[in-house]
Amino acid sequence: MTRLLLPLSLLLGSALLLGWLGLALNAVTLLLLLLLGLACWLLLQHSRHLQRQTTLLLKALSNQDVSFRLPQQPELQALWQQVQQQLMQSRQQAEARAQYLNALLTQLEVAVLEFDQHNVLQQANPAAERLLGSPRLEQARQGLCEDSPGSLPLLWQKLQQPEALQQGELLWQSEGGQDRLAFSLVQSQLLGQPRKLLTLQSIQQQLLAQEVRAYQQLTRILTHEIANSINPMVSLAQSSLAMLPEPDNVLDAERHADLQLASSTIARRGEHLSQFIAAFKTLSTPVQAELAAVSLADSLVRVQRLLQQELAGIELCTLLPAELPSLWLDPALLEQVLINLLKNAAEALQETPKPRIECRAHYQHPHWLLDITDNGPGITASAAEQLFVPFFTTKASGSGIGLSLARALMQAQGGELRYLPKPEGACFRLRLS
Repeated sequence: MTRLLLPLSLLLGSALLLGWLGLALNAVTLLLLLLLGLACWLLLQHSRHLQRQTTLLLKALSNQDVSFRLPQQPELQALWQQVQQQLMQSRQQAEARAQYLNALLTQLEVAVLEFDQHNVLQQANPAAERLLGSPRLEQARQGLCEDSPGSLPLLWQKLQQPEALQQGELLWQSEGGQDRLAFSLVQSQLLGQPRKLLTLQSIQQQLLAQEVRAYQQLTRILTHEIANSINPMVSLAQSSLAMLPEPDNVLDAERHADLQLASSTIARRGEHLSQFIAAFKTLSTPVQAELAAVSLADSLVRVQRLLQQELAGIELCTLLPAELPSLWLDPALLEQVLINLLKNAAEALQETPKPRIECRAHYQHPHWLLDITDNGPGITASAAEQLFVPFFTTKASGSGIGLSLARALMQAQGGELRYLPKPEGACFRLRLS
């Protein structure tokens, strides 16, 4: 607008100068020129006023100032009031969300800590103070995790790693003794600044309770299996002693047959007990995984060829996405797990018309998963609760160590094996990475 008014002003000045020089300009022309100059001046003042109001309006928007008014412009004032209401609603909603999240973090029993890009603690909820203690939190706020005594350097090591997501367990030395913590560390952005969100939860009591339950369950299994073998053996041995003839008598044919039957039964029960002890030893021996880049497709092909006879007559469907990468696993342990699961599925399908097994891999952030599903009779809810208990079996001649061993083999590779309930059939899921 200023660029337009400047030439107009120059034009007006030139015209006035010419009038004074007498170049055919009368009083009316001079009056019109004066009015034109006045209009230009008023237009300039109005433009400056609008510019000032626009500046004030933009500043009010920037500062979220709801007290700003435009009394001389009703239409713009009405529109500004709508904007004010939206600003107030947005502010109230943001405050309500902040209060809710603050209350949630306060009541949460999981320790939540926020670190900046320099690994300096910015915020922590009350659960973090209860778990770690005020002195340790103060050291973390000062960025002294690395040089602090105790277990804070363990957190420092986790914070130094570049992974966007870390999960696991760590041993924590507290005032009451040693504790085991489950941790999750996520790296994100807050207002353009890198932030690291760390959650910690003590799982010591849960692990102890689980360990006690496992010992109780194992004791029941051992008692049951050993008693089932020892009691008949003792009874048969006592009966055999009673059937032995006196030193001067000859053993008749009937007693000889009875003794032979008793001896063979004792031998069978002893062999069963030896097999049980061997299986128990297999489960209790730690598995050492040798990780390498593994093609899941090649592993499935090799296992299916190996089980060609067991899988005869069963429709096999393998669904692997084209983007499936090589996975960091132990090839021998992985194939042992696949053999176990496919054999179990084949045995479950013996009485099923049109039997079918599906092996489907898919990605569920941040892991690759493999689901092995059959259309057999399925597994009851009560049996599903004990599927991975050593020596539990639903088969008449099963050993009960297959699934528990398969789970141990997956855990040794950093993976996981779990059962997924289905309306029909059974599904076992392998977490591969």
